[in-house]
Amino acid sequence: MAPPAPLLASPAPPSTALVVLDGVVPGDATAGTVVLVALAAAGVFFSLVAVVGFYRLPDVYARTHAASKSETLGALLALSAAAIAFGSAETPKLLVLALFVLVTGPTAAHAVVRSAADAGIEPWTRDGIGADGVRTDGGGVAIDRDGSGGSGGSGDPASSGGSGSAAADERTPRADDPEGTR
Repeated sequence: MAPPAPLLASPAPPSTALVVLDGVVPGDATAGTVVLVALAAAGVFFSLVAVVGFYRLPDVYARTHAASKSETLGALLALSAAAIAFGSAETPKLLVLALFVLVTGPTAAHAVVRSAADAGIEPWTRDGIGADGVRTDGGGVAIDRDGSGGSGGSGDPASSGGSGSAAADERTPRADDPEGTR
């Protein structure tokens, strides 16, 4: 019995640097190859969405949401691509990995969000006022305890020493710097 052919082979000379998948030149793609590449590309895309969301979103709650949802989907798509690429011999192992990702990703996200809530971190709001009426620094950390909203007292960002425009007042002035000069 002949040994099985390698999954990735490059029969072309090294000067052309042509990678062949399952003996199919990229111009002659089969349906299985197209599905494999589509699943792998979708997995990479959703993983990149998770990274961008983690970097761009304002607080721990939104970042955890972006990271857990997108990365779980990205990992499952990548594992699906691996199951197609490696065939039936490795599929049971990949199914166990997929189940592990499906259980641990959301569980870890829940634990992070729960610990943030237990620590008293308020969710970010556009106007800088948390659900309990306490003004925050935009990242969920309270800047005063009396709820007066810094120097303005009205809770309105435009009246607390800001310029009055929503674009300029995206971050709430700090209590120790009511004019927002820092």
